[in-house]
Amino acid sequence: MPKRLLRGLVIGLLAFTAAALVSRTGILESLEWKSWDARVRLLARPEKADPSLALFLIDQYSLDFYENQGLSWPWPRQMYSAAVDFLRAGGARAVFFDLILSEPSVYGEEDDLNLARAMSRAGNVFLPIFLGREDPDREDESGAVERSYALLSGRKWDRRKPPVRAVVPSVSASLCLDVLFDAARGVGNVRFEADGDGVFRRAPLLFGYRGLVLPALPLALAEHARGREIRLDDVPLDREGRMVINYHGPTGTYRAYPLASIINSWAVIEEGGEPRIKPSEFAGKIVLVGGSAPGLLDLRPTPLSPVSPGTEIQAAVVDNLLHDDFVRIVPSWMSLGLLLLFSLLTGTAVSSLQKTWHLVLFLALGLSLPAAAAAAAYRGGLWLDLAAPQLAVLAAFIGAALGNYRTEGRQRRFLKTVFKHYLSPQVIEGILEDPSRLRLGGERRTVSSFFSDVRGFTSISEKLSPEELVRLLNAYLSEMTDIILDLGGTLDKYEGDAVIAFWNAPLEQEDHALRACRAALRCQARLAELRPFFREKCGCDLAMRIGLNSGEAVVGNMGSRSRFDYTAMGDAINLAARLEGACKAYGLFLLAGEETVARAGDAVVSREADILRVVGRKRPVRVFELVGEEGAVSEETRGRLRTYRSALEAYRSRSFGEALEKFETLEGDSLAAVYAGRCRDFLAAPPPENWDGIFELKSK
Repeated sequence: MPKRLLRGLVIGLLAFTAAALVSRTGILESLEWKSWDARVRLLARPEKADPSLALFLIDQYSLDFYENQGLSWPWPRQMYSAAVDFLRAGGARAVFFDLILSEPSVYGEEDDLNLARAMSRAGNVFLPIFLGREDPDREDESGAVERSYALLSGRKWDRRKPPVRAVVPSVSASLCLDVLFDAARGVGNVRFEADGDGVFRRAPLLFGYRGLVLPALPLALAEHARGREIRLDDVPLDREGRMVINYHGPTGTYRAYPLASIINSWAVIEEGGEPRIKPSEFAGKIVLVGGSAPGLLDLRPTPLSPVSPGTEIQAAVVDNLLHDDFVRIVPSWMSLGLLLLFSLLTGTAVSSLQKTWHLVLFLALGLSLPAAAAAAAYRGGLWLDLAAPQLAVLAAFIGAALGNYRTEGRQRRFLKTVFKHYLSPQVIEGILEDPSRLRLGGERRTVSSFFSDVRGFTSISEKLSPEELVRLLNAYLSEMTDIILDLGGTLDKYEGDAVIAFWNAPLEQEDHALRACRAALRCQARLAELRPFFREKCGCDLAMRIGLNSGEAVVGNMGSRSRFDYTAMGDAINLAARLEGACKAYGLFLLAGEETVARAGDAVVSREADILRVVGRKRPVRVFELVGEEGAVSEETRGRLRTYRSALEAYRSRSFGEALEKFETLEGDSLAAVYAGRCRDFLAAPPPENWDGIFELKSK
């Protein structure tokens, strides 16, 4: 275990280093963006959106409505004047037109003047400027940008010392008409750029232009709405001066109205009618006016939607600034710490696992942990990197899995190759779970032992050539061994034609005695099926005797340090061998000790054969013949067993005449014949008064 732990730590450190280095190259940036988008889609909370923000959209419906009335795009400025007057009547807090009206109206100068007068009456209209990095559509020849600087909520900024750590530089300015510019309550830059994959996730707040520091439009609107300047040092910005937009929901999160409906409502009001949309709905609200029709080219991809009006993105930024609802980037030291934690956890955990399903389960868990941490961080307003930790987990998993394959895998393959001929696959898997079981030495364990031997094998071998004998043995031993292994037995060894096996080691098996009994019965049944085949091969019937016994033994690897066998030793094992030999004395083919029969229970039908004392053992043992598995014994056989038991009781009570009569009724029963012979002997010469019924076995 310490070696695995050390290997896992090394692999985890290597995975951490690799993921950290790859992350610094920017290769993972696109994956990180996509993972962030997934978090936003799954975890965004539309209910947090500020209901005081509303959108007036120049949508396709509005364009089509006025197109049918003969008003093509661009509309006369009088249309926007109607919207301004409508909102002024309703008491809106601020209005922003996301339209750069840089060219005079095609409907004449008066059209521009009407809009300017409406803006002046309202006193709360904001206009956009577009500070770019390329040549402007219209040069600022009148100093409008300089004048806009004076509109910034009274903020006193030193032009030579920007107030925050990052200001986005600009070299050009696109502006509205001077007459409109001068009527505005404030202005702000509407330019912001997408991430490298084209999705808008961040918004800059400050821009530098000709020595001035100018605000983004959402910043100007938010400061106007709050009535004070926003402390920008408290706003989390990246190195490029951008804040991460905390989107609360998809398109439609902020209440939107077709601009045509607003203009028509104002027309109804001017005619003295009852409008469908009342101005009072917008009391105290901030209204952003912009385009959503595809032809106006103001649709942008966001984490929540591939097409979202640019005005809605501006509204989301305003919402964040109004409520200090920001997304903060997790500090790099914390990200690296978590990256190291996930790497080491994966490396050490996978190095200690062996089963394939455990590895698959941990891979799912390992990948879900960074995801869960990232999701929890999102709920807390934090952007925690996910792509790098996922890469680290994968790298550590692959590295540790390969390490397992190279070390434990090599050992596992060796053990499987060596033991596949001696153990069932289930037992081999148990050893692989704990290879320490194969150390030299043993442990005390209750086992059920199996000994079998072919009757008259010496005479059979004399009739066959060595090659024929080998083929016969291989066929016989293969069939018997398969049954033993299928029932979870451990093959101890072959001794010529003898098969030695045991159960309950190296793996614990609560039903080891029952397994041994079933194996013995099925081996006898299979041999009976194959008897015609073997008769053809060797010219005689092949039969085997089996001895079973259960009891304590020492099991483990016995031998030298360089060569050893996994075996079982002890008195219980020796008794199984003696019972196999005792079968000859009774003309039987399967004897089991009392402990084995008791442990097997009612699942096996048996009959008591005798109480005998085997050679080399002072304590007598009660032995049983196994008849068959419960459910496979005929009623006729059960009747004969009842007769046998009755005869045995008479025999034990010294009623030898009665016992003899009953035993003689069991024709063809070799065990009954043995007892019938004893009854005759005792009738001729009765046993002594202290006779205990124990039979002394004189030979092995």
